[in-house]
Amino acid sequence: MATIIFGLMGIWRGWQMRYRNRLDLISDWDNRPLPNPSAYTESFGRIYIWIGSALVGMPLILWLGLPILIWAGIVAIIVWYWFYAIDAITHRARSAKQ
Repeated sequence: MATIIFGLMGIWRGWQMRYRNRLDLISDWDNRPLPNPSAYTESFGRIYIWIGSALVGMPLILWLGLPILIWAGIVAIIVWYWFYAIDAITHRARSAKQ
């Protein structure tokens, strides 16, 4: 259930970033805004929507009979990739500023 909620909130946030131009949502992990947030709306939105969609679909894989330990490992990799991708984009945005 938590995976579905986490995924749905990711999709919702990605939709707001990409299609509603909510520049206040585009920030790093410390909630500091990026130097030029409008340049990164598409990247942030795409990551949040795709990773959120993957997380929403994960309980279906569990229901189909995948062992819980393997399922938890896949979820952990997906969440790690989400954090890594956002960190890479914010790092690129901060280094482009200098």
